[in-house]
Amino acid sequence: MSPAQSEARRAIVEYSGLLWSRGLVAGNSGNVSVRLDDGTLLVTPSGVSLRALRPHEIVATDAQGVALPGAGRPTSEVPLHVAAYRVRPDARCVIHTHPAYCVAWSKTGTLFALDTVGAIESLGSILWTPYAPSGTPELAAICSSAFAAPCDTLVMERHGLSVLAANLETAFVRTDLAEQTARIECAARLLEWAGVSGAATALAHVEPGVV
Repeated sequence: MSPAQSEARRAIVEYSGLLWSRGLVAGNSGNVSVRLDDGTLLVTPSGVSLRALRPHEIVATDAQGVALPGAGRPTSEVPLHVAAYRVRPDARCVIHTHPAYCVAWSKTGTLFALDTVGAIESLGSILWTPYAPSGTPELAAICSSAFAAPCDTLVMERHGLSVLAANLETAFVRTDLAEQTARIECAARLLEWAGVSGAATALAHVEPGVV
């Protein structure tokens, strides 16, 4: 195993643990991948919690997401990862999570407001995408079209959040910030509903993007 692959496996384990500790995944949900210079994909395995992931459990696949001999079984969401890399040659990693507030907002059919300082300065491009069953070609097609827009962060209806980036740190920060932004907007809407003075004025914002 090359030093680059060993380091990528270590980093996937590190950031998988961070996703768990921040409450961005639960149970066996969520998946992470990294694309190596030779086109090989390193993908988290099916049925393994990101909380307890170990480097040797990470699955190596070809560029089409087919596991290399003896590599194990990759996440069922590997078509989404492959589709993202196909349309975004600049991407080196994909993080897919199921953060509660993002999923809750996705069910409204719109994107939460992007008017906080954190969202404006650091979140980058983000879109809402319609529902398709998990792990299907339909879902991969919807996400690849949005990623090709180009867009780096997708709020997926009744499903979760997918983020691509040049490195895992950037993808993690955007995932974490998207969930914080959705949580803030939920709190702001509750304050407005409760009739807290000034809440309605504070909620006036430009309509966010929808795919």
